[in-house]
Amino acid sequence: MKPNKYTIFIARQFWFWFWMKLMDGFAPSDKKGNYKRPKGFVYNENSEININENKNLYLLVGSTCPWCHRLIISWTLLNLSNRIKIIFLKPKYQTGEWIFQKDFYNCKNLKEVYAKCDQTNIFRATVPVFIKHENREMQLISNESRDILNILNSSTFNTFSNSDLIKDCDEKLLDLINEDINNGVYKCGFARNQNAYIKASQKLFSGLTTIEKLLKENGGPWLLGNKISIADIYLFPTIIRWDYIYSKLFKCTEKDIYFFKSIILWRYNFFKLKGISETCSYENWIKDYYQAIFPLNPNQIIPLHPSLEELINSKKF
Repeated sequence: MKPNKYTIFIARQFWFWFWMKLMDGFAPSDKKGNYKRPKGFVYNENSEININENKNLYLLVGSTCPWCHRLIISWTLLNLSNRIKIIFLKPKYQTGEWIFQKDFYNCKNLKEVYAKCDQTNIFRATVPVFIKHENREMQLISNESRDILNILNSSTFNTFSNSDLIKDCDEKLLDLINEDINNGVYKCGFARNQNAYIKASQKLFSGLTTIEKLLKENGGPWLLGNKISIADIYLFPTIIRWDYIYSKLFKCTEKDIYFFKSIILWRYNFFKLKGISETCSYENWIKDYYQAIFPLNPNQIIPLHPSLEELINSKKF
């Protein structure tokens, strides 16, 4: 039966209402439709983590999550494999939860970990999570990637590490990358209306322009010159996912990423660092983003892409 105009109108209104309800669970927003990332558990700086006394330190991550990716990169560069155990969880699309591939201290999913850590009031059980397990008790140290990265990169934590600390940098630069670029792509993708989207897109590409200018002024190969800094680690997970996820699914289209030639060369150089390519699970990214974020891709079609190696090597300049 051919639908009439009233059926179409009602269907559109119902779909929009249902979409808004779905988005409330995926990505909360303010009254103007701007995406607002929920805050996590803040690490108490007065708490001491003695890596030599406590062998049961765990970093719970998902291979898809860019906030986890910055920690996996840090864990790799700081050579912490003998100090901290990384546990990878998988997303369960049907229920929107993170699950363990095998039981983790009798926990089958991340929600149960939060419950064991007495953190049941957090908006949603998300990765990354840094925890310690001692005397049959589980303690959540932090679930904020910025927080965890600072812990991993601290001098006291790395006393017995064979690697140098990652260069620190100005908080203003980190705020720009974190809020306007890392969060910025999500503000574009999860915007509830046109005005919110335009605002997010303008800030995102303004941030990229600032980074492009910084790379040119410092002469590279890294954001602050000759040594990798925390800023490089913040930026990479977003830029490496750009072609696969953000430019398409999240509508980050105001400019082609290849307009930023210095950033593309920087991305190539960072990807070629020892151990970094192994942290990039692009096939998981594509599958998880296009299937897990149902409100942005209800038909669940996964677009075809070249391999990450092909992409990086063919468009490095």
